[in-house]
This record gives sequence, C-alpha cells and structure tokens, in this order.
Amino acid sequence: MGIVEGSFLDWEHESYPSYEDFIVLPLFAVFFPTVRFLLDRFVFEHQHRSHPWAVISRWGFVSFADFGVDESKCQLYDLYKVARRLIFGKGLEVIKIETDDRRKKIRKFKESAWKCIYFLSAEVFALLVTYNEPWFADTKYFWVGPGDQVWPDQKYKSKLKALYMYASGFYAYSIFALIFWETRRSDFGVSMSHHVATAILIALSYIIRFARVGSVVLALHDVSDIFLEIGKMSKYSGAEAIASSSFILFVLSWIILRLIYYPFWILWSTSYEVLQTLDKEKHKVDGPIYYYIFNSLLFCLMVLHIYWWVLIYRMLVKQIQARGQLSEDVRSEREQPNALKQYARN
Repeated sequence: MGIVEGSFLDWEHESYPSYEDFIVLPLFAVFFPTVRFLLDRFVFEHQHRSHPWAVISRWGFVSFADFGVDESKCQLYDLYKVARRLIFGKGLEVIKIETDDRRKKIRKFKESAWKCIYFLSAEVFALLVTYNEPWFADTKYFWVGPGDQVWPDQKYKSKLKALYMYASGFYAYSIFALIFWETRRSDFGVSMSHHVATAILIALSYIIRFARVGSVVLALHDVSDIFLEIGKMSKYSGAEAIASSSFILFVLSWIILRLIYYPFWILWSTSYEVLQTLDKEKHKVDGPIYYYIFNSLLFCLMVLHIYWWVLIYRMLVKQIQARGQLSEDVRSEREQPNALKQYARN
C-alpha cells in the first residue's frame, strides 16, 4: 500500500504498484461530487442568471414583469409594442427567452465550467509530477531507471500514484455523474462507453507498470480539453471572440500534441524503445502480454485521434467560411453530436 504508507509523508517515496492502492478511490467518490456541488451552487449558477422576459437595449434590462404585470394578459402590451417601435426603432428589441432553453444552457455551462476546472487541475498536477523526471524530456527513461530498475520491474513514486488515483477517481465519478447529474444527450451511449473504457485503461496501465507513459498521455490530452471547455463556456455566454480564439488554440494543441507528439514520440517509445530494455528471458510470458495489450489500446486511441481530427477539420473549414465566427456546437438532447462535441468525450 505504497500510496497510503508514504504519499502524505514523502512524495518521492518509491514502491511497487498494488491493487491495494485503489483503496483511496472512495475518497474521490465523495470529493469530486462535493466540490462540483459547491461550485455549481455558489459560483457557476450566478454566471448565467437572467430575466425570463426582458427588454434588452443599450440602456439595460426593463420589462413589464419587473413591475408584477403579466404581459400576456396586459391589454396595453400591444400599444406598448407599437409605441416602443415608434420611439426607439430597432434599437430596442424584446426577446422572449424560453425558460427551458435557458435552464438547459445554464446546465451545460456549469458542466463545461466544472470540466474545465478539473482538466486544468489535472494538467497542473501532471506537470508537477512529471516535469522534473528524466522521462519528461527523454522517452527512454519510461523504461529504465532510477538505478538498475528496468520495465516492468519499476517502482512508482507516491506523487505518480496520487496522480493516477486522481484521474481514476474522476472518471469513476464521471460514470455516475453521466447517469444521475449531467444533461442527457444523444451520444449518451458513446459517452458512457468512453468513461468506462477510460477508467479501465487508467487502472490497467497502473497495474501493468505503464504509469510513466500514462502520466504523459494524460497531460498531453488535458491541454486540448482545457481549450475546448473554455470555448464551450464562451459560446454559451455569447463571447464569440473568445470562443473562436479558444477553438483555434484547441485545434493547434490537437495537431501538435495528438497528431505529432503522440505517434512520433509516445507510440514509437512504447513500440520500439521498450523492446530494447525488456528482459525477454525473465519476462517470457507477462512481458509480451503487457506489451501487446497496452499498445493495442494506445493505437486504438491514435485511430480515434485521426477520426476526430477529420470532424474537427470540417468544423474549422466552416469557421473560416463564417469569417471566424464559431458555429453553435451545443448538442441538443435530440441532435447528433458534431465535430467539436465528438471530441469532447475523448
């Protein structure tokens, strides 16, 4: 139980991974929903408060409802509309904001805000864990060191174990949140499959000693997710310029990290470099099993990267044709997911 014994006393403490390390996961089962509830209640909710009936103009928000008058029953309302048009012209427009639609947008905004906070925290955590490690800059150290340790006979530092428990806890929690908390969308089945597969992949990579590689994979994926969620929040809030800029950063990070760094550094190392260090005599059985299982999963992830990139590219073309304005990409509960939202579930 290395993470329990040493993590809170010495983050540099090393021990072999164990199934018992996952005993801390119930803590995250309480931690993540508690933090999200508090943020939803006291932070995110206030960002999207608006009046259900409002007269929107350069002077602010005014409405009959503000004075306790039911507009639908007010006989003077038709006269008011004519007078308003004559006096103010097109500078004053009355917009009826559907309550259900507004509530849905608020829920989606809060979901994106929560995910943005998680991905940002996970990215900072991953960088703190990996930045000073030799394998952050040189992939051969995924498999060798420190000292005479050689994969798969490698120990994990407590901080690396903590990072894995943090990520495992989030995706385990996400399975239940998708069922009981978040907006039910048309790609519910795909999202559920993704969350279950991700949780299994993280746990499996921990047990078969691929955590060094896994921590880097988590880090390079979270960067794109941060820009994605910022873009979605901006779109929900009507900040088109920020949404478009975030989408551009999202695309650039996708190309650099997922289409270039991931295959030419990560996959090359897991496919070739590891074979140069593996003791094939000592690990005749478990070595090949670990090698083929995890590489199969990593290459499947690469296929998804390419597939989603095709969809993202189509969306990028549409944005260029729209002169930089990002088209609405919020999935409804009935519509099929589009390019940007497809990626959101990766």
